[in-house]
Amino acid sequence: MPTLPSIIRRRVFHEAITMDYLTPQQVAELYHVTESSVYHWIKEGWLEADKVYGKSAKVGRYRISPLVLSEMDKQREQIIEESKRYWMRLYVKLGMKGRK
Repeated sequence: MPTLPSIIRRRVFHEAITMDYLTPQQVAELYHVTESSVYHWIKEGWLEADKVYGKSAKVGRYRISPLVLSEMDKQREQIIEESKRYWMRLYVKLGMKGRK
């Protein structure tokens, strides 16, 4: 059974998917990171975002599609599963060395 925070997170994420786009601040709140972390992800190309300009704005603002976040979550879960297999092999390997 999932823990309460994961249930809440899924609920918030589900509500986010129903929105058109998210701001970096909303993404930061969703993933419990700072807004500057989200900007760093965008700058490094880890998170795809569209830059839009307002009528009189000289500085663009980012908007992030919830579909991009959905894909990122799928990849994150896959990475976690793969790392579990790696760490188990490493643990067994180190355990075997300790017995000799």
